[in-house]
Amino acid sequence: MKPKVAIVRGKFLNRYEMQFFEPLVRRYDITAFGSLTPYHDRFAFPVVKLPSPVDLPDFPYKMPVLNRLCIDAQYLLGLGKKLDGFDIIHTAETYFHYTQQCLHAKTKAKVIATVLENIPFNNEGIWGRKAFKKRAREKLDHIIALTQKTKDALLMEGCDPSKISLIAHFVDTKRFTPAPMRKDVRTILFCGRLEEYKGVFDFVAMAKRLPKTFRFVMVGEGSQKDKLRNSGVELRSVSYDEMPRVYHEADIFVAPSKPTKTWEEQYSTVLLEAQAAGLPIVTTRTGGIPENIGDAGFTVEPGDVAGLVRTVQRFIEEPKLRADYSKRARKRAIEVHDIRIGAHKLDMLYTRLLNH
Repeated sequence: MKPKVAIVRGKFLNRYEMQFFEPLVRRYDITAFGSLTPYHDRFAFPVVKLPSPVDLPDFPYKMPVLNRLCIDAQYLLGLGKKLDGFDIIHTAETYFHYTQQCLHAKTKAKVIATVLENIPFNNEGIWGRKAFKKRAREKLDHIIALTQKTKDALLMEGCDPSKISLIAHFVDTKRFTPAPMRKDVRTILFCGRLEEYKGVFDFVAMAKRLPKTFRFVMVGEGSQKDKLRNSGVELRSVSYDEMPRVYHEADIFVAPSKPTKTWEEQYSTVLLEAQAAGLPIVTTRTGGIPENIGDAGFTVEPGDVAGLVRTVQRFIEEPKLRADYSKRARKRAIEVHDIRIGAHKLDMLYTRLLNH
């Protein structure tokens, strides 16, 4: 009988991350647990949906209010009973409420968490959060740190280093593939949340300094969409199934993330997809991005619009450079970020925990 694995992600259940687990279905009986309205709900394994405060209709200051009422709003009603019989429970973050539920559940399962947070002592301003994080660090059987920066943050908070493994995010390099390289640059692409911290206005400022003969495309949704409508860039909203085609239409990928006091880019799934698609990349030195792209792209300081312009201009003017970085990106995606590599690392960790 295959070991039973519960993947608990609540509202944040999504195809970007679940693709890492799909290669494991031959070895494990996997069930995902989401809220009633997760980002995605169709995978190679079943999904159980449970009510959560985050499913409530939007209202002003919804998440700040709910988080202060619940310590953390990522709570799944009835989760504890649903976890009976699982061998491994794989949750996320030390401060999410459903991580506490996983630890409270009266099971014999090994409970592990993937942690993305890379700012030490972050998310502790709300009453009860600090205690949540401390209990999780002490009681979790193991923690997966997304990046070395995440691991360093956990260590600064007092986590036992022996219970931390470094396993990054991954991408399906058979699904995201390169298109034949065009002789001339036509399309410069941004994908991601349309939020200020993603550098969307820096992308617009960059576009205004480059010739208008190029097509500047921003793919995504977010609170700044209305402000971006008359910015001179093309806004698009597409399904995840359409994303490989979006990358095929592009010639250069730009991800100008900017840190805030409470957030730094944790890894950036779109950078993984852009690498797999063999796109020359221009991004910023912040959070987990340097660990993500290695030497497969150019980085500038966050907020350095002039640096973005200069680097994109180099790719435009130097086809050989563009071809070189296209090959670097695809090579790194295959050798470092492929989902089969990630699935093997998860399999090794699960096996070790089950045999311990």
